[in-house]
Amino acid sequence: MKHDYRELVITGNKEITKLERFVEEICDYYNINNEYFGNILLATTEAAGILFSLNDSLSDGKIFISFDRTSKGLIFKIRLSNSEDKLEEGEDILEQEIRKHKLSRDIFIIKALTDEITISVNAKSIILVFYVSSMNYEKSLLRINQLKEYWTKKEDVKQKK
Repeated sequence: MKHDYRELVITGNKEITKLERFVEEICDYYNINNEYFGNILLATTEAAGILFSLNDSLSDGKIFISFDRTSKGLIFKIRLSNSEDKLEEGEDILEQEIRKHKLSRDIFIIKALTDEITISVNAKSIILVFYVSSMNYEKSLLRINQLKEYWTKKEDVKQKK
């Protein structure tokens, strides 16, 4: 599989349209259908919004969005600039921040739309994984069923003659 890696930097909620265009270009390139595209778009924009709201006191206020295509699927990593994930701290810090900013609904939406989500304990990065490998399998099953229907109809026509 050919490796595909892309990055984007946005500096505030005003530039969320850059993220939308970034996601749209990726989904167009990989022929992601409209339903799944909507899931990816909403999850990535919500994740960026969460990081902006949790860390609104940042001096530079930049968020880095990186995209990587792996055998697992499409992976979007959204992180604050100059941030290091602190894994040794307790999860209570993140939960307190989420409650304080009333973001539990946003987190729920993202969890419902992604196949995998990883949020760093210090709320500095969010990794979203979307499985797309099964889409080709579903498409192939649909095509197989369409062929079976075609041949079944063809045989029915021959038997009637």
